[in-house]
Amino acid sequence: MNAPIITKDKIQIDIADEVMSFTLKAGAVVCAAIGIWGLTCLVAALANVGTVKVIQGYITAITGF
Repeated sequence: MNAPIITKDKIQIDIADEVMSFTLKAGAVVCAAIGIWGLTCLVAALANVGTVKVIQGYITAITGF
């Protein structure tokens, strides 16, 4: 006869570790979403105005000229 064994052991949970783990995972998801959005915007700009205008706009944004 196989009977399940039930134990009454207490498990220590460190709430700080759990919060940090969740925060790290949530931050990684947000960073990935921002990166995907940025890449999508770059592709849209390339499709709308072309490579030369995008590079010219980037240089103008950095130098101010």
